[in-house]
Amino acid sequence: MDFYFLKVKIRSKATAEDMIGYFFGKAAKEPEFDFLAVPARYSNMLNIPLDADYRDFMESFKALKNKVLREIEEAVELTDDFLNYLRFQIQRKGPEVFSAELATAVQNNDGELAHVTLMEIIKGWTPRADIKISMKPMTMEELSMENFLSQVEDLGDENLLEVLKRPDVKDLPEIFPIIDPIYGKPITEFDIGDHIFFVVLNPGSEQHKKSLEAAFPSHFKDGATVKPFVGTLVSKELIVGEKGGKYFLVKVDFGKGIYGKGIISRALKIMGDITRFEEKMAKSATEEELFRKVGEVAKQVVGSERAKANILPSSRERLIKSTTYVHTSTLDFVIALLTTILIVGVVLVISYFFL
Repeated sequence: MDFYFLKVKIRSKATAEDMIGYFFGKAAKEPEFDFLAVPARYSNMLNIPLDADYRDFMESFKALKNKVLREIEEAVELTDDFLNYLRFQIQRKGPEVFSAELATAVQNNDGELAHVTLMEIIKGWTPRADIKISMKPMTMEELSMENFLSQVEDLGDENLLEVLKRPDVKDLPEIFPIIDPIYGKPITEFDIGDHIFFVVLNPGSEQHKKSLEAAFPSHFKDGATVKPFVGTLVSKELIVGEKGGKYFLVKVDFGKGIYGKGIISRALKIMGDITRFEEKMAKSATEEELFRKVGEVAKQVVGSERAKANILPSSRERLIKSTTYVHTSTLDFVIALLTTILIVGVVLVISYFFL
């Protein structure tokens, strides 16, 4: 288990309120969480099933929260107050301690421990509450798969396709950022001029390909990326998809007069700490372990019925081909190439960078 995921519904008998939300994190690391709180008379709106998988629950929760906070004025203040209360109580207890308890409960499928841990946190809000919990341990492969499947749903989005055809970006190298699911930040929090860490998914025109390989020979082998880049964010432009999804078209400066483009979902958490990046780059993985991990992820992605329904055969072939190309035993290859997929500009890097 690399991550824990708890979906939670709370009914406060003392205050006549209902809450729904989640806790997500890694053992002994500060957890990520979000909740929606409403007066009990609106409880029928909190109708997301707790047995929904990670992606379905997160998408449904986000849509529900946006809808409720737009339509029910009372829910805005109540939700803010409840989230502030949780933050205070978790900090008071110690985020690492709280996270470790949740991780232990999920890993051992100990519903009683999870219930006691959560009740201890919320008892100052309501001394009498019914808590329903659904727990799921998650591996990095599963998390990456869920992110991938959420991306491929927008492959036919004409808005994204048209952006990639623009003359100012059409021939530029395609990049995708290094993802950091725990400590990363969304692209919205990056400022122009900030460092950004990324891999090359498609070198673009033949001229750009030659320029890249000549300027950065240590980053490529046989035309494939084997080492991530540290570049500078030059611009970012909000693009709204046909279904309302929000993305950013970014331009990055590789250095040496070379620029690249990328379309990045606002929901992705991106590595932004140069110290953390350098620390991770210093680690290594054995070649045998690398082959095993790459193979496992390839089988999951290519074999997934949900993926088959959305991915072109040529893209699956590209995935298989990429997973057979291993010429280094260092972790920088894992960061850069582990199941890199390019499908009409919507991409995902599956990375063991954080294990």
